[in-house]
Amino acid sequence: MISKLKFLVFYSLISLNLLVFADKPNIVLYVADDFGRASINALGAKHEFVETPNLNKLIENGVNFTNAFTTASVCSPTRYTMLTGQYSWRTKLKKGVVNNSDPLIISTETLTLGKMLQEQGYRTAAVGKWHLGYFSKKFDNLLGEIFPGPNDVGFDYHFGVPNNLDDLHKVYIENNKIYGLRSNKIEAWGKSFYGGQAYKGYDAPQRVCDEVMDYTGNKAIEWMKKDKKKPFFLYYAAAAVHHPITPSKRMKGTSAVGLYGDFIHDVDHSVGQFMTVLEENGLLENTIFIFTSDNGGDIPTNKDWPEYKAYEMGFHFNGPLRGDKHQIYEGGLKVPFIVSWPAKVEKGIESKELVTTADFFSTFSELITGALPKASIAAPDSFSFAHILLNTDETEQRQSIVHRDAQGRQAFRKGKWKLVDNYFPENGNKKGETRGNKMLFDLESDPLESVNQIKKYPEVAMELQKELQEIRDAKSSRTLQ
Repeated sequence: MISKLKFLVFYSLISLNLLVFADKPNIVLYVADDFGRASINALGAKHEFVETPNLNKLIENGVNFTNAFTTASVCSPTRYTMLTGQYSWRTKLKKGVVNNSDPLIISTETLTLGKMLQEQGYRTAAVGKWHLGYFSKKFDNLLGEIFPGPNDVGFDYHFGVPNNLDDLHKVYIENNKIYGLRSNKIEAWGKSFYGGQAYKGYDAPQRVCDEVMDYTGNKAIEWMKKDKKKPFFLYYAAAAVHHPITPSKRMKGTSAVGLYGDFIHDVDHSVGQFMTVLEENGLLENTIFIFTSDNGGDIPTNKDWPEYKAYEMGFHFNGPLRGDKHQIYEGGLKVPFIVSWPAKVEKGIESKELVTTADFFSTFSELITGALPKASIAAPDSFSFAHILLNTDETEQRQSIVHRDAQGRQAFRKGKWKLVDNYFPENGNKKGETRGNKMLFDLESDPLESVNQIKKYPEVAMELQKELQEIRDAKSSRTLQ
């Protein structure tokens, strides 16, 4: 645990205009997987393709951020940054994602969002997809006590899918052990969606893909209802709509664009369940409910995949934006970002302010404690958007974002400009390489990133490159503004 001395110096001595809420709000951070921004009716999805009444209602009753992005166009780096407030490329994870046997990438010494809220009296849970690793080094299997794991980085309770919906482990993890493990026997069997290696074959209940959304959702709901005396923080990471596209039996056939649309219906249904349970238990008014995604939607090259078929039918779930998951373009980075808090936030607000999934740490810190985290101690790349929620004077405002794609290529966004670098790193201490061309886009006049302006505005590119390098060299982007 964080020492009391360290916690006392955690907060900067900035004078703030926010009151610390005596009745601390509950927090539900709902993160869908590969969920494109235009998968919601209220954000562009045509009703003839899908119906998302619960997400539409969430937008009606909260704040819709229209200039919101992830810090990465793939899973693990975005999730790492959400929970730590630190860009993932400051760690060993320079490219790619956490694999099936990779260790936990969050240090137990890091002051995470969960730890900060625990110190404020919150009970905390991480339910659903984890994809941030277990143990302290590469492992062969998940037998025995899992240490370190989510319980050691800020979560009192964990019920999770280790990596992806159909990963090789094929089991759930509850706290620090395989859920329902009967013996240490392992017998490999079958093949996952990804082919190649067989499932590990643990002697435990094997996950069924089309039941995962309901199973993890019910676990989250059970946990929320357990203790109404203490405020809670639930990080719920939905397995949908990541491939394999396996909607529940309830939702199969309910959309006009096949299995992919049905899977989106599962997400919407799940959000509705959460909101209903909160309301029935008298918790909705003072609960901050956030809905977002870890990156944009995936447009596969395989024409047999449901995502591709839906896209070909005209359901463009990333909207008109260029690119998709894995890529450095807007389609992989721009996501739905909706915040509801009935007790404090006005309904139907639309904000164009620049925000990212890195910003939850500083925002929650400011709302709950009245202070921003000290960048040298925690959340070095997280900025607060609390002033938007409460309509107060801003204490800070994000001016730029550093993005990265699956290959580790970075882009720097500031104002109307986006510079895409041509450096491709290797993981760890291995040397990277430069290849291809740098790109500069004027997102104000060219939101679809169709024209590279780097030759026309070389001085702009040079200034952005300089600022990007300053952020890379610094330990915190917050200290540079």
